[in-house]
Amino acid sequence: MATPTPGGKHPAAQVVATPPVSTPFSASNHPSHPAFSPHGPRSVVPSPQQVKKSPANSNTLYGYPAGNHPTNSSFGQGYDSPSAQLALGGNPGLEGLGLEGMGSMGTPMAGVVGGALGSARADEDERRRKLGVVMDVLKTNKGRLSEAGIERLARRVGLDALWEDHMGSGASTRTLIIAGSALALEIDFANNVVKKVSLSFPESPEIVTRHTHNAGAILLRDLEFRPNESPLTKMLDRFAANLERLAQLDKLSVIPGLNCHEAIAGIYESLERLHLWEVARLREGGEMVKSDGDEIERTAMCTKSGKPVMHTRDRLGLSLDYWQEKRRIGGKASEKTWSILVDCAPTPALGYLPIRVSENWISTNILKADPPAEDLLLAPEHGPILDWLEPENILLPSTDPPKPDAMEGVEQAATGQKYPEVMFVAKFDPPVIIPYSLAAQIHHSTNATMDVFQTTTFDGLMFPRGPDDKVDSESRVISREVEVPIFTKEGGKTTHTHLPKLWIVKIDYGRSLTELPFSHPRQLVQMLPALRQYAFLSTLLGNSFGADSKLVALESPKTNRKSKRAEFADFMAQTSLPEGGPLRYDVALYTQPALKLQVAFPFRGRDALVAFEIKLNGVVEVVGQNILHGKAGDEDEGKQKALTEADLGKMLEITEDIGIWLEFVIRRLGGS
Repeated sequence: MATPTPGGKHPAAQVVATPPVSTPFSASNHPSHPAFSPHGPRSVVPSPQQVKKSPANSNTLYGYPAGNHPTNSSFGQGYDSPSAQLALGGNPGLEGLGLEGMGSMGTPMAGVVGGALGSARADEDERRRKLGVVMDVLKTNKGRLSEAGIERLARRVGLDALWEDHMGSGASTRTLIIAGSALALEIDFANNVVKKVSLSFPESPEIVTRHTHNAGAILLRDLEFRPNESPLTKMLDRFAANLERLAQLDKLSVIPGLNCHEAIAGIYESLERLHLWEVARLREGGEMVKSDGDEIERTAMCTKSGKPVMHTRDRLGLSLDYWQEKRRIGGKASEKTWSILVDCAPTPALGYLPIRVSENWISTNILKADPPAEDLLLAPEHGPILDWLEPENILLPSTDPPKPDAMEGVEQAATGQKYPEVMFVAKFDPPVIIPYSLAAQIHHSTNATMDVFQTTTFDGLMFPRGPDDKVDSESRVISREVEVPIFTKEGGKTTHTHLPKLWIVKIDYGRSLTELPFSHPRQLVQMLPALRQYAFLSTLLGNSFGADSKLVALESPKTNRKSKRAEFADFMAQTSLPEGGPLRYDVALYTQPALKLQVAFPFRGRDALVAFEIKLNGVVEVVGQNILHGKAGDEDEGKQKALTEADLGKMLEITEDIGIWLEFVIRRLGGS
């Protein structure tokens, strides 16, 4: 590769597809003061008309009337403001302004001048504020795809950018080299169109470089024109998100002592070793011997320690996938996947454990030999005891004086070294809505602080409250209208209208888990069963009462109306629901002491009730029902194998929709 030549230009005769568009952020402007910046220069060249009208025109410049000697002039008559002449001791001509009898520094005149200056200052502050708001809006715009746009974006995120020109074969190509302390990105352009993207990590080991091909392919897709895109519509948002993450890791790295890319790749190596071991155990087990590879992979991902993936779903970095919608029926790759993105961030304060670099967070044997008694007590039910390891800490050269309360401050001062001011961060995609008590347990498990003054509710996060919602301090009712699909035996499809009500029996506080610092991948694996529990609940409620449903207006309030708790108790006891037409049913949600759902619906001319408990790993168990009376293995009226409580729970796991589950149960058991 030839030596980069900054500032290379196209030949004059070359015509490009999309020339760079000049913007307020172009290089022609001062880098610190863009054209629209409130801090930019304010000197403006006056127009000829302004010069002609100004008192300080060429005839009276410097106060000298044209053709007269300065001694014959009235010094100061040519100044364009009274305040300027007052500053130099001149007479601004108060008589001509109708202000006779007032001295040049008299109180009335000072008040007028002071008021004018104060008003001007206020206007200037307001102008600065508005321009600042405009600048904040412009910063969110990553720009459009072009040579200048990508170069500008690279410099904005703190990376170096150099151009290298290539001539030959009658075509002009350019290569933009984006470099940091531990990465190099080369983007080849031909007529302003991206042709190739190459990503490399020169200072990184093989566990990092083996994934660069996939990362480069993602960056290339970010910069390619799709069939419905053009240079005027192609934005850099997706490319900017990936480039910003690379720049963040590069900025936090201290080469050669700390390489954040290597630290994340080391976690991947350990989690991948664990995942392959779990897949092998499932394949050897009796229940999944005949299952295909995809089903075994999904089972390990959704019931074991998750599935680590590097550079996937158009996003750079390590993701620990732990849940997928429609997992029971072989969900496609396009189905929604719940994952944890492993990243790095600066430590905000003392108390957070620093980053460690290792690919041996778990032993090669996976299982711990001769586990101590305390490990046996803390192990999950029927779960293996994993042999997690503790890698050594990293010490970097330190030139700063030690902090008086720093961790191991005396030792660091003696050796002239310090711990990295970088930590691991888990980012939840999508965020997980969980009760407050579970959020406190998860934060405690990673030694992370939690804002105890935040008072959001669990149901408010799951279903943001609207003006027509029936809600009080103790409970809440959500009424919806849903069109539920029904598939016939002939392969046709119809719909049935449902009018469900969701009863939040007791208001509970909640949190949306979005980002969390951690120090060991063991902490992520340990929280996965609880995350799956509420990922399944979020999917179930979203399908049953979410975006595809319509809001149903509530009845007008009555003077002597019972409380919602009493109304629900009456319904569960003796409500008589009309047959035919829309299917009306109620769903009660309990988050404490266990996560439960109770579904009450009309069945065979009476009121039916099925109670579910959603356990860890999203397992659904029926804890009460009054619709099944046969024993396992018996035949129902349709000469089919009789349904069991386990079948009812598994069917809810498969459908992930209460409405579809109801239609199946009613038609299978002959309800009306």
